Amino acid sequence: MKGILPILFLLSSFVISCVEKADRKTTKPSVPVETVDEIPDTTVDISLLHYDNKTSQWTLDTLLYSGHAVSYYQDGVLKEKISFLIGKKQNQSTQWFADKHLKRILNYHRGKLHGEKKSWSPDGNHILLSHLHYQMGKAHGTQTFWYPTGELYKKLTLNMGREEGMQQAFRKNGELYANYEARNGRIFGLKKAALCYGLEDEEIQYEE
Repeated sequence: MKGILPILFLLSSFVISCVEKADRKTTKPSVPVETVDEIPDTTVDISLLHYDNKTSQWTLDTLLYSGHAVSYYQDGVLKEKISFLIGKKQNQSTQWFADKHLKRILNYHRGKLHGEKKSWSPDGNHILLSHLHYQMGKAHGTQTFWYPTGELYKKLTLNMGREEGMQQAFRKNGELYANYEARNGRIFGLKKAALCYGLEDEEIQYEE
């Protein structure tokens, strides 16, 4: 009995050591969470910034700019306000019509559209024309469009720039003229008109 106890102790110690080694091998090192610093509370006229097409970066006096930039109409009404972080558009950018009503709201992350984008009509009614969603520069999620008179025009579902899910288009009277599901590159349902789209100058362009 006395001889068995030391053996059991050695075996248990060996098993514990092996388990600890296995844990060290299988446990992945934690990946640090990416953080974005706050945008400095500084504002300059956008005409003072320089945009480099090769690097896609904005600079002020050759330094990557962090802060806000604005532009105005001739009568002094605020036209646009853009936020930058380390030379890239970041967070919300806003545009206004000359009558001070909202024209467009965009959200960016490291220079790419990311989040919601809304656009309004230029007439006196200022109807919401589009409510789009982006993920790191690609149209992603529900994309909704309205006629300038307020009726629902199109409601699309995209997955990183590609049709995936229900796609619908309506006439002004509310009648469906396209209603189909895109699944793995195939289309199921009613498709009387093409709902093709492309990304051009940060705008989704559609063709019927």
